[in-house]
Amino acid sequence: MKKVIARIFWIIVIVLMCIATFEFYRVRNGKKPLLCIKTIERTYVDGKSTECIGLGYKVFEYKRNYLKGTEFVSIFSKERKEDIDKEPVVEETKNTDEENNTNDSESNLINEDIEVLD
Repeated sequence: MKKVIARIFWIIVIVLMCIATFEFYRVRNGKKPLLCIKTIERTYVDGKSTECIGLGYKVFEYKRNYLKGTEFVSIFSKERKEDIDKEPVVEETKNTDEENNTNDSESNLINEDIEVLD
């Protein structure tokens, strides 16, 4: 019985790793993640940021004056807040997967690295 449980556990771990790898390369190639469980959009004075929470990972897309690009990080990471004191949050909205993952062509500013602009 312990062997069956161990095998099921490792199968689940391998499947989750494959999904995260697939999503990483998808984001790296300029597309939005397919398995976005929850999306949070934050609007600031100088732009907006979008947080997509997936299965064990987060994708942050920054469209702000000082910060542009996309970040693929673990589920425990938080949004970058370099200039957050200067730029107060104006609005925060939460959406589900069906509302936001319908259009892959909407994302034009996806980069491999985050650029901090001065």
